[in-house]
Amino acid sequence: MKILAISHLFPNLKEKRYGIFVARQLSEMGRHGAEITVIVPCVWCPGLLRHFDRWKNYDHKFPLCRFEGIETISVPYLRLPGNFYNRWSGLAAFHAMKNKALELHKSRKFDVIYATDFFPDGDAAVRLAKHLKTPAACLSIGVDANITAHSNRTIYRHFVKTAKALDGTLACGQSVADSIKAVTGRSPLCVYGVLDLEEFSPVPDKIPARKKLDLPLDKTIALYAGYLTKRKGVFELVEAIHRVQKKCPDVLLVICGAGPEETALRKLIREKGMEHMVRMVGEIEPERMNKWMQASDLFVLASHTEGMPNVVMEAMACGLPVVATAVGGLPEAINDCNGSILVPPDNVDDLEKAIVKVIRNNQLREQMRNAARKRAEENFEGKRNARLILNYLQKIVEEQKG
Repeated sequence: MKILAISHLFPNLKEKRYGIFVARQLSEMGRHGAEITVIVPCVWCPGLLRHFDRWKNYDHKFPLCRFEGIETISVPYLRLPGNFYNRWSGLAAFHAMKNKALELHKSRKFDVIYATDFFPDGDAAVRLAKHLKTPAACLSIGVDANITAHSNRTIYRHFVKTAKALDGTLACGQSVADSIKAVTGRSPLCVYGVLDLEEFSPVPDKIPARKKLDLPLDKTIALYAGYLTKRKGVFELVEAIHRVQKKCPDVLLVICGAGPEETALRKLIREKGMEHMVRMVGEIEPERMNKWMQASDLFVLASHTEGMPNVVMEAMACGLPVVATAVGGLPEAINDCNGSILVPPDNVDDLEKAIVKVIRNNQLREQMRNAARKRAEENFEGKRNARLILNYLQKIVEEQKG
């Protein structure tokens, strides 16, 4: 099967973890025999505007990372900042990629278009499908269907129109699938991440991993990995650790990641005198993330909103107990699993109590380690999920052919 994938979520040499789950998913699908070409819409804006804060991250010139089994093509498109432009971003991306897609289709004869995220990818896919005369499907990562689509009435109406025009939909989590079914009447394929369970696996002894990363051997390490933004609940997480430390003095929060709130977060840590209990290590290369997880004792996430976070699946595959907020696809994916404790978002008290519970109870922590790994093996394994996606796309192709 020949697939034209459209995804603005794709790692580049500046942000190597941006869209890493999409790249891994497509690469695994390629290893299963699909011929995959990926068009990556990359935001372009005039150079002078990048001197302003709201524009400075918009730069399409960073080369895309390479992944086995897929060909990637970067296409710059104009995308103004702000949620209001989500109504038009798909149209802009479509016009930017149209000629290239038509050129590729002449020689490759794509069977299906597969987009990731409704804005702009799914929108662009629907428009492009009419020109290529191929079916189109879109994977919803969660934020698009549950957050962005509800930004205002205009964007919601456009989301509904796009969802109904697609030949198939996929969803990262049951709550996302329910949101899509509510407007289309059709059940999406509910599928989670695509992980290499050998790369992300538990280790019998954490000491070697800690020595390599220069982490203390005598601390209980709680790990956060992700974008440093208010939406990720990083300030609540730091406050919770400040309280946890009074009951569990050996706790150390390790923060992997970068983002717009990094400076404010460092300031908060200094003001609270938490330098000895919080270590910020910056952005971590995707191929090294498993080492940080294998060196840790538990994984923590305090997000206000989510889809189905890839880092949670990675952490569970490494046998880490997870303490997270009950948002997005997390309740459906892991709440019935003994490897996790979910708490309400924006609730520092409950977050603190859950972290303390895991740290203080060694027997519970061991039980959670085993349950977390088991859930990863059951739901997040790469080969299984890649095959599910390919079977679903093949069904769409056959249905269109009649």
